Amino acid sequence: MKISAIIISRNDNYGGYLNERATYAINSAINTYDEVFYIDWNSPTHSLLYDIQDNLQLKGNLKHFVIPPEAATQLTNFDPQAQKCCEVLARNIGIRRATGDYIVSTNIDIIHPKREDIEKVINESDGNTFITLSRREVTWEIIKKFHGGEMKFQEWDKLRDYIYVNSEERKYEEKTVKGDDYSLINCCGDFQLAPRHVWEGIRGFEEELIYPLFADTNVQKKSVKHGFGLKAIYNPPMFHINHGSKGWGGGGIADGVNKKGNDINQAVTFANQTKNSETWGFSDIEIEYEIL
Repeated sequence: MKISAIIISRNDNYGGYLNERATYAINSAINTYDEVFYIDWNSPTHSLLYDIQDNLQLKGNLKHFVIPPEAATQLTNFDPQAQKCCEVLARNIGIRRATGDYIVSTNIDIIHPKREDIEKVINESDGNTFITLSRREVTWEIIKKFHGGEMKFQEWDKLRDYIYVNSEERKYEEKTVKGDDYSLINCCGDFQLAPRHVWEGIRGFEEELIYPLFADTNVQKKSVKHGFGLKAIYNPPMFHINHGSKGWGGGGIADGVNKKGNDINQAVTFANQTKNSETWGFSDIEIEYEIL
């Protein structure tokens, strides 16, 4: 069984301590998955990955894509209000090119579950269901205390072992709007897992939704509308590194990073099957990448 993971971000220190959060996230992803895509979208200077590379435990399974501002502007049809880090387009680039039997779409501040626990989830599923995993929270205070007041990036796995057994399930259900039976949990987009044929059947994330908010709920509703199952689970432990109020509010709207959100009626209430073209994920465009 081969598992791929898709992580996207932008080098703008969104939420604070972004490099530190990204280091934990990517190291744990490299350890857990066979193939990890990091898509850096619209960084104003250089990819975030170059700032943290020295602290990464690389083993040749990290694929690094860079979409610079000029290309990002063009790919979002020159819309000045498009999400600065356009999640749906960046994720689709990775999903479309992933070679795993199962694909995880996730975020830059996640400490990932252990490989054997992900395999258990997959083996217990019916092979035809879209799964979202509820996150647990870990704070900088816990991380620093465990590391003796320092950032010991090479000991991320020891930290994961510790918080694995010192955390509780986070059963925080959510509906975005009346009649929303698809979000299932709060922050459902932190960890979305499905067989590759499910991702291909729904054609990834909806590429009309180039603003923040509701795209993760939309992709879950699309799964149901295309005849696939949808399930929320609370184990294994998966940790979101809490970055406090800064950056909170759905795609940076609360702190002014982005000004416009997706329309909830388009994304959730009246959403049905995909409107993406057969070339979703810019599959007709050759995009260079490096393997680290």
